[in-house]
Amino acid sequence: MAELTLISTLYSFQPIVASVTALSPSKIVLVVAEESMEKDVVKKDLEKVKQTYGGIAELKIVKVKGADLLSIAKKTVELLEAEKNDVVVNVSGGWKLLAQGVLYGCYAYPELVKRIVCNDIETGKLVELPKLSYGLTKSKRELLEVISKRNGKSISEIAEKMGKTRGMLYQHLKELKDMGYVDDKFFITDAGRLALL
Repeated sequence: MAELTLISTLYSFQPIVASVTALSPSKIVLVVAEESMEKDVVKKDLEKVKQTYGGIAELKIVKVKGADLLSIAKKTVELLEAEKNDVVVNVSGGWKLLAQGVLYGCYAYPELVKRIVCNDIETGKLVELPKLSYGLTKSKRELLEVISKRNGKSISEIAEKMGKTRGMLYQHLKELKDMGYVDDKFFITDAGRLALL
């Protein structure tokens, strides 16, 4: 049986208990908002996690900017890519933007995540969340990458550079716009940047 790594957002001790009890991970990676590290409750609960689980699992604490979705998602992707173990991600603890950033990182590479879970507040049991993806085909991803570096180039120039017709490009751009990955002027949005992680 493969070793298991638990990547979990953290603000308090309680959500960690259910995950560790149910999953018995050999490694625990706690993703914590830097801003919350100043709070006594977070300091105390981090210490409690270290004392309770530090002897039975490898423990790593990763600090992120709590309101920066893109950097949190990027850090999550880095953590997922670095892991050799099976990975379960728990998004129960921490601020909402922290949990969402971690989820968005998981959506970029759902194949690197065994499960995504959160805690049921009433029962404390783990609830499995769907492993979603950004739904980009290879050609739409390629176009989105070019758009992200377009530097003022017209759609005609991009079509020529990519060897595609303008009609095909506009159809892809319409679909990317409908998904929220580009704006009305076909510039990449933050959602588009997340999809390219």
